[in-house]
Amino acid sequence: MITSPVIKVAGLSHQVQLEQQTLTILDGIDFEVKQGESVALVGASGSGKSTLLGLLAGLDKATSGDIAIKGQWLSQLDEGQKAALRAKDIGFVFQSFLLLPTLNALENVMLPAQLQGRGSAKQSASALLEQVGLSERMAHFPSQLSGGEQQRVALARAFMNEPAILLADEPTGNLDTQTGARIIDLLFELNQHHGTTLVIVTHDETLAARCQRRLVMTSGQLKEVLTHG
Repeated sequence: MITSPVIKVAGLSHQVQLEQQTLTILDGIDFEVKQGESVALVGASGSGKSTLLGLLAGLDKATSGDIAIKGQWLSQLDEGQKAALRAKDIGFVFQSFLLLPTLNALENVMLPAQLQGRGSAKQSASALLEQVGLSERMAHFPSQLSGGEQQRVALARAFMNEPAILLADEPTGNLDTQTGARIIDLLFELNQHHGTTLVIVTHDETLAARCQRRLVMTSGQLKEVLTHG
């Protein structure tokens, strides 16, 4: 078990320039997440949650401060190295799923492993789709799947390379209550099975309550940390 934080955020700030105005989205954020922890990132719309999640994944570059993923500071990595880190250690579940429409469910889940050159992609992808209850839908394309089914495919894809960290942006935001509850259960089943660290942006109180920690974003600042259990 790794005792040092799997995520370390130090003095993170992010601004964007809008015409004659500089908009501060994140302002001096500091926090750490240990391996296997589940963290809910909550706060009002526009408070900076999704921006922070994208920075954690190395999808954008902070204005100042830095992020370490498993001891590697992102500022010291070039784009190729960050892409390699994402492929190996980070799974990302987007709110809009972002499944490839020309690939069926099985092929979408296989894709991360194929990009890594793994030979057992089909067997592993099939097992994950079975785990999320889609063993009968593997040959279906995204357009043939419901929103809840697409979200389950996205979850299986995110876990394909057994990442150390799963980042999820509103994973239940587009779903009805019953489907959302199933997705929440799946997140924590997969988390427990793989020992994956979860960082989840959510407005869903049920999902936030399941997490061990709650980080509250207010106007780009981390205002409060509530620990559960």
